[in-house]
Amino acid sequence: MEKTIMEWELLGIILAGFGALYLWAFRIPYSLPHPIATPVGRENRFDILRGFAMIGIVIIHIHSYFQFFHPADTSVIRTTLFLSNLSRFSVPLFIITSAIFLRKKEGYWTSKFKNLLIPYTIASVVGYFIKYNHYTVLEFLQFYLLGKVFAPFYFVPLLIQFYIFYYIFERILMNSKYSNSLLLISFLINLSSNLGFFDNLIAKDYHSISILNYIFFFLLGIRIGLSKEEKNKPAANIFVLLGTFSLIILFLLICFSGIYGVDFKNHHLVYPIFFFLFIWEILPKLSQKVSNWICFIGTNSLFIFLLHPFVIHMMHSFDPYSFGGPILGYIVTLILNVGIPTAIAVIVQKGKSLYQSHHFPEQQ
Repeated sequence: MEKTIMEWELLGIILAGFGALYLWAFRIPYSLPHPIATPVGRENRFDILRGFAMIGIVIIHIHSYFQFFHPADTSVIRTTLFLSNLSRFSVPLFIITSAIFLRKKEGYWTSKFKNLLIPYTIASVVGYFIKYNHYTVLEFLQFYLLGKVFAPFYFVPLLIQFYIFYYIFERILMNSKYSNSLLLISFLINLSSNLGFFDNLIAKDYHSISILNYIFFFLLGIRIGLSKEEKNKPAANIFVLLGTFSLIILFLLICFSGIYGVDFKNHHLVYPIFFFLFIWEILPKLSQKVSNWICFIGTNSLFIFLLHPFVIHMMHSFDPYSFGGPILGYIVTLILNVGIPTAIAVIVQKGKSLYQSHHFPEQQ
C-alpha cells in the first residue's frame, strides 16, 4: 500500500514535469490565477473553488459511510472509493484559498477567534457529548487540540497552525523577492513529508495535523495573493494540455481505485494543483445559477464544514441502501449532507439580515 502511494506521488510529479515541458516547448503563456478585486469585493471564483472543495469533503466521508455498512459490496465500494479519490483536492484547495487573502492587520486574531475558534469550540463540545459515551476532560482536550472529535475537524488545528506560522513570519512570506525560493523549498519539504521522511521525527498523533504535509499549498496561496494581474488569455493549447491530463488522471484514478483499492492521502502535491487550474479555466463556462449556488457553499464553507459531520454521524443509524439502493442512496446521502447544513446557513443568513434591518434601519 505504501509503495503504491509513493508511486502515485512520483508519477504525479513526472506528469507535471511533462506538462511544464509542454508549456515551455510551445511557448504557451500561463500565469497563476490572480485574486482580482472586483467592484463588489473580492474575486468570487475563489469562493466557488471553496464550494467545490466543500462538496468534495462530503464525498470523501460518504465513502467511509458506505464502507461502514457494506464493506463486502466490492463494486459499490470501489465506485465510492473512486469518487473519494477524485475529491482529494479538497483540503489542499481550502489551504490555498485560505492563504490567498491572508493579511496581517488590525484585528487579525480577533477575526480568527470569532469566526473560527468559537464555532469550532462549540461544535467540538456538542459533538463530543453526542458521539462518545464516556467523558473525561483530558480526552476532550486531546480530541479538541488534535481535531479528533469528528474525523474532518483536524483541518481547524491545522489551519490555526498556519495562521500562527504566517503571523510570525509575515515579513518574509510577503516579500516577493523570496516567494519563488520559498515556494521551491516548501515543495521539497512537502514532498519529503508525503514520502514519509519525517514520520519518525514527529509524534504519531501529530501526523494528521502536521503543517509539513500541506506547507507547499499554503505558500502557493500566498504566492498567488502576491501575483500581478495579467490580461493575457491562455492559448488554446492550454485546453488541449488540460484535457489530455484530465483523461490521463481519470484513467489512473480508475486503476488505483478500482484495481488496487488505494485510498489516497489528502496531500499529494500534483493532483490538487492540477484540479485547481482545471476548475479555474472552466469556471467562466458554468451557468450563473450553478456558480451562485456553489459560491454560497464556498462563502459558508466553514459553517457547513462544522455541521456536516453531525449529519453523517446521525445517518450511521440508517443503512444507505435503505434510501433506495446504492445509487439513489448515494445521491440522497450527498444531498442531505450538503443540503441540510446549507439550508441552516440560509436560515442563519436571513436571520442576521432580519436582525440588522430591524436594529439598523436605513437613514432616511
